[in-house]
Amino acid sequence: MEASGTPPPERQPQATPPPPPPPPGSTPSDEDQASGGWRALGVVLALALAFASAVMVIAMADIGSTPRCDDPEGIAEALRQGENECFDGSSAQKVATLVLGWPSGILAGIAALVALYFAATGRRGPLLLQLTAVAIVLGVLSILVGSV
Repeated sequence: MEASGTPPPERQPQATPPPPPPPPGSTPSDEDQASGGWRALGVVLALALAFASAVMVIAMADIGSTPRCDDPEGIAEALRQGENECFDGSSAQKVATLVLGWPSGILAGIAALVALYFAATGRRGPLLLQLTAVAIVLGVLSILVGSV
């Protein structure tokens, strides 16, 4: 054919067959959803995180309003109000406890909401675990700093 001056016929590329359709009842978005057992654990985690958040917020509010034991004016004011508790630590220790404790309580509350979202949809599991871990670490550090 080349000798006759006519170009060779163009080859048609082999068409690949289309991928098989997904099985009935499943969509591609179903792959990243959690199963029912994990969702049930999400409900339990939401309850635990809500309780931990409430405890941490109440404790931080109490610590913030309690005078230090080495502050005579603060203790006198607290006695006039009928309170007989004081924070037995330094000023820096009290500040560090509050700085670590408030975010812990707030993050635990946010994590409780994300846990409810996870229980309803089965999504955002990694975010839930990250928020829970950070809330726990901050809470433990706050407790350790406040009790040393």
